[in-house]
Amino acid sequence: MFYKNNWFTYSYDNVPYGHKTSLSSNFTVEITPTVTNVKSYYEELKNNAICIRDMFSEKLDLLFSGGIDSEVVLRIYNDLKIPINVYIFKYENHYNYREFNQAIKICEALGSSYEVIDFNLEKFFENEAYDIWTKVNCKGSGWLPHMKMTEYLDGIPIIGSGEPYWIRTSRDTTIKQPWVFEINEGAKAWTVYHKNIQRDVVSDWYEYSPELLVSHTELPLIQDLINDRIPGKLSSFSSKAVVHKQIWSDIDIRPKMVGFEGNNNPGYLSKPNFMIEFDNIYSKDAASKKYYFTEQELKSKLLL
Repeated sequence: MFYKNNWFTYSYDNVPYGHKTSLSSNFTVEITPTVTNVKSYYEELKNNAICIRDMFSEKLDLLFSGGIDSEVVLRIYNDLKIPINVYIFKYENHYNYREFNQAIKICEALGSSYEVIDFNLEKFFENEAYDIWTKVNCKGSGWLPHMKMTEYLDGIPIIGSGEPYWIRTSRDTTIKQPWVFEINEGAKAWTVYHKNIQRDVVSDWYEYSPELLVSHTELPLIQDLINDRIPGKLSSFSSKAVVHKQIWSDIDIRPKMVGFEGNNNPGYLSKPNFMIEFDNIYSKDAASKKYYFTEQELKSKLLL
């Protein structure tokens, strides 16, 4: 993954963009201030999309889950009329039937062509997941299928995930508490893997440009959240669709789906047993370090 003007660097055991060679490898981050001017969030979304497009001569291939993060990526390229190929992966046994149906619905509503690729989740965990996991030593098996999925694509894969995430420092909503921006080691697993295999991929689409992070922070809804003006909120997680509905009025407000629902499960953390067993054997002891920054701290690190 590339970052505009090298504003963000991660390291493992003091090796910039290194590999996580063991469960205990130490993950650190460094932020270099590069931002001088920030436009509206929508304009920065467009600038982000254009800059990423201009980095590559190859076509762009979007792994489209049907979630709000990848929907925004698809919509912004559509608005700019920049070609992007859309691929929707379908698991066996209807594991991701809610996300899959949502992805189809969005593409048809937007007039976007797409290709469906069948992906056998259980066979992947039986035959390939462990080898991929040894290259990242990540905490949680949910990151692994997408690493394999990029092998199905000929262009530059975009894993449209990771809108800026804000979290409240206390669950006690009766008193005002600080909110912080989170950088999660776990979310870098896709980047670490593709660095390891030397494959160009866009795995941190929303974090490519620091201007996008600042413009997102300055949105009125995000300001209301991080200043405790919306009672009961603990993070920005459930507000992602609401934020973007202010740009695209036809966006559906829906709950997060993880793609492991099955026929009778409500989604969220309902992994199949073979994924739970994988976690219990391999990744339960893996570290997943997180860094937190208040709004003031984040802007002081990003702004020149």
